[in-house]
Amino acid sequence: MVATGHTYDRPSIKRWLEQGHKTCPVTGSRLRNLDLLPNFALRSAISEWAAANNVKLNDRQLTSVTEKAVGGTDGESDAQTSPHCVLEGHEEIVWAVEATDGHLFSASADKSIRAWDTKTRRCVHVLEEHTRPVLSLVVSQLHGKLFSGSYDCSICVWDLVTFRRIKSLHGHTDAVRSLAVAGDTLFSASYDSTLRAYDINTLKPLKVLEGHTGPVRTLTVLGAHLFSGSYDYTVRVWHTETLEPVHVLEGHTDAVRALAASPVPELKYIFSGSDDNSVRVWDANTFKCVSVFQGHEDNVRVLTADSRYLYSGSWDKTIRVWDTQSLECVRVLEGHMEAVLALTVMRGHLISGSYDTTVRFWNTETFQCVGKFEGHDDAVRVLTSTGEDAESVYSGSYDGSIGFWSLPAPTSNTRAPATR
Repeated sequence: MVATGHTYDRPSIKRWLEQGHKTCPVTGSRLRNLDLLPNFALRSAISEWAAANNVKLNDRQLTSVTEKAVGGTDGESDAQTSPHCVLEGHEEIVWAVEATDGHLFSASADKSIRAWDTKTRRCVHVLEEHTRPVLSLVVSQLHGKLFSGSYDCSICVWDLVTFRRIKSLHGHTDAVRSLAVAGDTLFSASYDSTLRAYDINTLKPLKVLEGHTGPVRTLTVLGAHLFSGSYDYTVRVWHTETLEPVHVLEGHTDAVRALAASPVPELKYIFSGSDDNSVRVWDANTFKCVSVFQGHEDNVRVLTADSRYLYSGSWDKTIRVWDTQSLECVRVLEGHMEAVLALTVMRGHLISGSYDTTVRFWNTETFQCVGKFEGHDDAVRVLTSTGEDAESVYSGSYDGSIGFWSLPAPTSNTRAPATR
C-alpha cells in the first residue's frame, strides 16, 4: 500500500482494509501500531478499521485532529491580523475549497461544509445535510447558489446568502466527484461513470450523459463544450446547450485525473493530465491531440494555466512549466519533498500545495520560489483563490485545517499562526 512511496486517498485505503488485508504484502508483518505513519488520512482510516474490527493499536497514536498541537502564535487576533494563518474546525480531510468575494467554502470528509468570512477569518456557518464525505464544490454567484457533491451520491444546493439548503438532487448511484457550471446548467460527474445535467434555475434534471466506462474524475468547460476526464483513460466532449456527445479524446494509457483550459481566447487548448505521467494538449476546435508533454516521472495529479503557461504538478515532487505557444517545457520547479497535489495562479505567482505539508509561492517571471509557508500538519490537498487578481489564496489539508495565505514578501519562509 505504501511500498511505492504513495499514500493513497482515504476511501481506497478503507476499501483495502475492508477486504481483510491486515499484513504488509512484502514482509508479512502484522499491523500493530501507527507510530511510523505520518499521514493523517492513513492513520484515520486504519484507526476506524481497528475500532470496527476490535483490533488493539497503540492508544497514544489515535489522537483526533482537533487535539493536535499547532505551532506558531496563538490567539484569535493574530489569526485575523496576520497575512497568513491556519484555522481549525473540520474534523477530517478537506476535499474541496471554493471562494467568493466575501466567503470561503470548505468541504470535508466529516460530512460538513464550512463557510468562512474571508475578512474576519471566522467560520460563520456550518452546512450539514450530507450523510457521507463531501468531495466537490462549485459556486454560481450569478444564481446565488453553492452546490456540493458527496459520497452519499447526492448534490446539495445551498443559498449563498442564508446558507440554507434549497434542495437535494438525487440520481447518481456513486460518489459525486466533480461539479461544473456552464450558463444556466449544472453538470455533475460521478464514480458511477455518468454525468448529469440540471437546470440551475428550476433545479430539475435535464439529462444523464452516458458514455464513460469508468469513474469520472474531473470536469472543465471551454466555450460551448464540457470536457470530462475519466479513469477509463479518455476525455469526452459534450455540448453544453444540446447536452449531446461531441467527441471522445483518446490517447492516454491510464486514468485521467486533471483537466485545464487555456484562458487565452485565441488559444483554444484543453490540457489533460494522466496517471501515465503525461500531459496531452488537445485543439478544442478539431479535438485532435497537438502535443504530448513528457518529462514527469510519475502520475500527473493537477494542472492549472495562466495567459502564458500551463503548470503540471506530479507525484514525482516537481512542477513543470510549459509554454502554451511553443508547447515546450521551459522550467522544472523543484523544492517540494513530496507529491504536488494542488496548484493555482494569483497576481504573477504560481501557488503549490504538497504532501510535504507546505504551500509554496513561485514568481512566474523568474520561476524562483519566493515563499514557503508552513502551518498544516498534513498534506495540502486543495487550493483556491477568487482569480488571478485576488489578494489571498486558501488551502485545505488532510489534517482538516484551512490556510489563509497572502502574497509573500520576497524570499519568505513562514509558519502561520493558528486558531480554532
